[in-house]
Amino acid sequence: MTIRILYLTNKSKEAIMALPSNVSYYVKRFYENPSLDIKLLNPNRSKNIWSLAIAIWKISPQILYIDNLQGLNLLIVLKQLRLLKCKIVVWKYTQCVYYDSSIIGRIKNYILKRIYWKGFNRIYMAYDKHTEHAINNKIIAPQQISTLSRGVDEKWYQQFNTDLSIKPKFTVIATGKDNRDYYTLCKACEETLTPCLILTRRHPANIKVATQFTKSAWIKIIFIEDLNLKDEYKYIMKEVSKASILAIPCEKVPYGVGYTNEIEALPFYIPILVTHNEYAHLHVEKEGIGYEIPLHDTTVWKEKIQYLKQHPEVISTMSNNIKCLIKREYNDNVTAQFIESDFIQLCTTK
Repeated sequence: MTIRILYLTNKSKEAIMALPSNVSYYVKRFYENPSLDIKLLNPNRSKNIWSLAIAIWKISPQILYIDNLQGLNLLIVLKQLRLLKCKIVVWKYTQCVYYDSSIIGRIKNYILKRIYWKGFNRIYMAYDKHTEHAINNKIIAPQQISTLSRGVDEKWYQQFNTDLSIKPKFTVIATGKDNRDYYTLCKACEETLTPCLILTRRHPANIKVATQFTKSAWIKIIFIEDLNLKDEYKYIMKEVSKASILAIPCEKVPYGVGYTNEIEALPFYIPILVTHNEYAHLHVEKEGIGYEIPLHDTTVWKEKIQYLKQHPEVISTMSNNIKCLIKREYNDNVTAQFIESDFIQLCTTK
């Protein structure tokens, strides 16, 4: 049996195959499975949701695979109205909407469940707390939802790998734009005389920090859009591969900010220092691959940076722990096989 999968994306097949499989949510791996017939459709080329629905109807997939629901929520409603007959599998990074227990709130929750939430066949959540929230509030049935670790395409990243033992000097790197606490990181690195490279974008908070540390001999902040790069992703990954540790200093938000940065650092086997976040799915201290640091705590940032600078054997241990973690759970084959198994189950059971 061949299962037709329609992936909504603005990427071409060539672009998908050129990048690591985790970037396009394992579609690259799906292409390797002869039982899966992969079709691509760019939703941005449709004038409106109705023309997109018609395009989907013409392709007639068994599975509609979506990695970002933004602007596409009406497709779920159309499925509930039986205007789309395919199964719908999505990735979701935000908490499911749930209203209070007032009469109006309960009515809204009931309507949403009937015309929207029941339309999902599988939701892959990035964070355990979001999954628990959905199940505990009976928004989604347990069989519809699961937290799924995003395994990495380790082989792809190996083109940039730098042996930890030959890295010229201890360097901290940080990437990402939104909800970052770069001021605390910069202060910690400057006070410990530690080189720090930050690759980010022109967000007001980031511009302010860059201005504050313009004259620093230890801090270098680069705004990616200023470089006019042909391949931003490869540039960023190459720079991450040169670093000694990855830093993810974050503000307090109701999701696991920095998760993508964490998984993309795993194939370089470098320790991860991240602001503590109760929504985090990857617990770096529990896995022995880094440290969780209290919010806005410059002192602890300094302590952990200094400790790793002075103890290369700890970095080596963490590096080995990362390799074990990838082999056990955070590799793209494990994640892709989990999703493919769901595809088969959805298409063979009623």
